[in-house]
Amino acid sequence: MPCSVEFRVNLPDPLRYCCGLLRSATQRGARVLVAAPEPWLSELDPLLWTFQPGSFVPHVWQDDPLADKTPVILAPQPDLPRAGRVTALVNLGPDLVTGWESLERVIELVSENGPDKPAARERLRAYRAAGFDPTIIPSRS
Repeated sequence: MPCSVEFRVNLPDPLRYCCGLLRSATQRGARVLVAAPEPWLSELDPLLWTFQPGSFVPHVWQDDPLADKTPVILAPQPDLPRAGRVTALVNLGPDLVTGWESLERVIELVSENGPDKPAARERLRAYRAAGFDPTIIPSRS
């Protein structure tokens, strides 16, 4: 089955959106790698404990010994082969993640008015150049 690529765009708060997305994915049994610059991941890490009362999303950093047993892996420099069996990638970073084509799903999160938009446009062009037709889903906020 070919990889499904989605762009979730115009997000007022991509990190909070990511929390809800990861909660839903892990409830369905998905194993997800989150690629983003370290400062973003350092902010996302505690949010996954607190974004909603009573809702914790199990996660570790990529270099943690429990990474192969944890549903969500945070990776500032993603290494898909090292991550093991990952079904989906959530990308908040500026670059394509090497090996993304081997996954079932890639979800690109793009802010409403942030500096990440030009890099997201470049990634969109790269996916299309690779023969994929990404779905673009605007925020409902």
